[in-house]
Amino acid sequence: MAFFQDLGKKITDGVQDASKKTTELIEINKLKSSISSEKDAINAAKIQMGDKVFAMFNAGEAIPDNMAEDVQSIIARLEKITELEGKIEEIKAATEAEKASRAAAAAPAAGAARFCMGCGAPLAEGTVFCGKCGKKQE
Repeated sequence: MAFFQDLGKKITDGVQDASKKTTELIEINKLKSSISSEKDAINAAKIQMGDKVFAMFNAGEAIPDNMAEDVQSIIARLEKITELEGKIEEIKAATEAEKASRAAAAAPAAGAARFCMGCGAPLAEGTVFCGKCGKKQE
């Protein structure tokens, strides 16, 4: 009988230890989450501080000498962004011009007959689907 009493005590002790460890882990995770939130708030404040310094520079106000290099780096990156956005616009314009050129080349001449690209049946002006085979026309 003593064996079972000892076993029961060991099981109870083990459950209590596990419960205590679980409670500790939960509390540690809550604290780590709070630390993470505080670090996020610090990083947000740093970003705001940097934005304020950059705004001061743009307004012609004096900024600390040790920040001038960082501001120049930001300006260089902003210029690079503007350059890249210009390239995007050039590519879009070229694509649109190419589409317009292809559409003009593919468009039938005024009064020219159109035919279905699927079955070859003649099409009336403005027809979107072939009346014979049902294929959508481009």
